[in-house]
Amino acid sequence: MTVLAPSLRHPATALLALATLALALLLGTADPASAHATLLFTSPAADATVADPPQSLVLVFDQQVSLGGSSVRLEPATPVGTAALSQGSRTVTVPVRGTLPEGVHTVDWQVTAQDGDIMTGSYRFAVGPRPVALTSGQSTTAKDPVPTTILRWLLFTALALLLGEFTLGRLAARVPDAPARLPRSWALPAALVGCGSALGLTALVTGDGSLRSVIDTRPGILSLIGAVGFALAAIAVLVRRRRWAIAPLTGVVVAEALRAHPQAEQAVAGTVLTFVHLTAAALWVGALVQILRTMAVWRGQRTAARALLLAYARLAAWLFAAVVTSGVIAALLLVPLDDVFTTTYGRILLAKIALVAVAAALAYTARRLHRTPGRLPYRPARVEASALVVVLVLSATLTVLRAPADTNRLLSFAPPTTGPIVPAGIRAGEIGISARASTGQIIIELTAPQVGDPDDQSYDLSATLADPRGTRRALKLRGCGTGCFYTLLTWRKGTSHLTLTASAGEEWAGGRAGLAVTWPSRPDAALLRETVAAMKEAPRFMLHELVTSNTARGLGDLKQLPITGKEFLAAEPYGSGIAPVTTRLPDENGHRRLALAYPAEHTQLDLTLDEDGRILHETLTAPNHLVTRTFVYPEPEEEDHEH
Repeated sequence: MTVLAPSLRHPATALLALATLALALLLGTADPASAHATLLFTSPAADATVADPPQSLVLVFDQQVSLGGSSVRLEPATPVGTAALSQGSRTVTVPVRGTLPEGVHTVDWQVTAQDGDIMTGSYRFAVGPRPVALTSGQSTTAKDPVPTTILRWLLFTALALLLGEFTLGRLAARVPDAPARLPRSWALPAALVGCGSALGLTALVTGDGSLRSVIDTRPGILSLIGAVGFALAAIAVLVRRRRWAIAPLTGVVVAEALRAHPQAEQAVAGTVLTFVHLTAAALWVGALVQILRTMAVWRGQRTAARALLLAYARLAAWLFAAVVTSGVIAALLLVPLDDVFTTTYGRILLAKIALVAVAAALAYTARRLHRTPGRLPYRPARVEASALVVVLVLSATLTVLRAPADTNRLLSFAPPTTGPIVPAGIRAGEIGISARASTGQIIIELTAPQVGDPDDQSYDLSATLADPRGTRRALKLRGCGTGCFYTLLTWRKGTSHLTLTASAGEEWAGGRAGLAVTWPSRPDAALLRETVAAMKEAPRFMLHELVTSNTARGLGDLKQLPITGKEFLAAEPYGSGIAPVTTRLPDENGHRRLALAYPAEHTQLDLTLDEDGRILHETLTAPNHLVTRTFVYPEPEEEDHEH
């Protein structure tokens, strides 16, 4: 609508102008929002059994969260420390004070999502030497969904009535010989209801409702914008400067657009879509209600009533087109087609679409009846208005529901592991492959020779798994950063074999490679210490070494190096007898085997030991090379001769 600015000479007008400017500044302080946060991973994992009590609880969300008003509780009651955020405010880490006893423990958590809604959920895990069957999984829901839905419906309704009344004045002005009498204004009550509902949402968002909690968080600022916007609209109505209410009400719509689901998918386009959708829907509903009220007042003036309804019908056609177009695009952004009929969000969205279609059909019926001389389509218009009011209810409901998560959406970091890790490493062409298997998942990281910015390197990986029973299946991998992939799976006891096909653009050679994962994990730091002690006592021996940076060209040229055990350990990462990950592997031909991993360096080692703990074979996988070593020790007679 085109609005001519009134004169600023009136003190109230100047005050409203300054307040509206402050509202615009508040909007400028708000960062891009996210839709409802979803709990993706936990450590310990949901429904998992860990042998050792965890020192901390880790919760990973798909989007940023804030800790204002958040809490994490353990049942049975166990004291926990202060929660901390990391990984771009998407990971919450809570230290556990004390030692958790054996048994099942329940974690109840609560965080504030960036859209302002408080999300809650719970999951269970067990501590003990034996696995416990837990099938509760993990849940994520909005806190206080019913009060939030009611308050947001009141906010939408107040916005619709205000915009509808302002639109009525412009439409009535176009009616020739229009009666001077108009229905009693609902503008002030609507503005007060809108302000009250926005304040109620602010209290729900911040928990305690304190001013500091409001201004310190983005959700609090957005909720405050709604309250201030309606308050300014109420002042504009009181001082009879109704046109000035348009600016703060626009701020209300922008604030709602900044916190809605589509904005999380497309920061700019999603906000614009919601702004158009909410504005058009509010005008459609509000204007129709006000038109019906006016037609009731003008019941004796059929010509004027017919002209007013015709003017609204022309506007409603454009509003309907805007609602449908923006709604369809937003729905395609938010809901995969497979989830439309299988999720609560999808089914309510379908109900909303159906009601919009019913309202459109009723509007068409009213338009046809409008052409009949002597008849005014009161009944179809009333039913249309009722249907649109229900549409607002469903729209408010959708704001508190979590949109279906895209299971293929990329993460920017690897999920946390749960319990002991089984490491594995290999090389496919010029691409290093580092894998970490833990309870319920596997993380696979690829590395290629670095040229330029490593974040600009593209990677691709496909994988198939053959479990100990011989069952083969393709794994559905999900990205977790540059060169990082993971998938959720349940490990069977025994050795599973992974077949991986890796590539890194056209400049680096990729290929296929195989990894073996033996489950369950058997941490054995003592065996590493035994090995280091035995190697320190080893006299000079012959080390046979193959080094390659491209397995497609073979394992490299053989080099032989006479060396002592101490000299060898001095150049090895495990020379101190310590490694971040140590796992016992199945014996091979009577020889013990040990796997070591250095996740930060993407380095894995596979050691085969003799009966004395000395290394017989070593395979080292690093980001840029694969090293294969064989150790040949002198016979006892040769050792005596050397001594």
